[in-house]
Amino acid sequence: MRIKKHRPIMVSGSGENREQEVQQEIETFLTALSSYPDRFARNPCLSFEQHLFSLAVAKAGSHGSDRTPDAQ
Repeated sequence: MRIKKHRPIMVSGSGENREQEVQQEIETFLTALSSYPDRFARNPCLSFEQHLFSLAVAKAGSHGSDRTPDAQ
């Protein structure tokens, strides 16, 4: 029986870029965590996932120029 060797898949161009992306995701999650109770009080039908997604989309829109492909 052969054992397959798996190579890691590069998601981003560099480790530094990926570290920045992860840090931004963590910051977005923490922002959503702290702001959700107030938002839920105004809209009880809103799930945490919906709230988190809306913040992530808003942040991505404000940093849209930061996410340009490297190969231009």
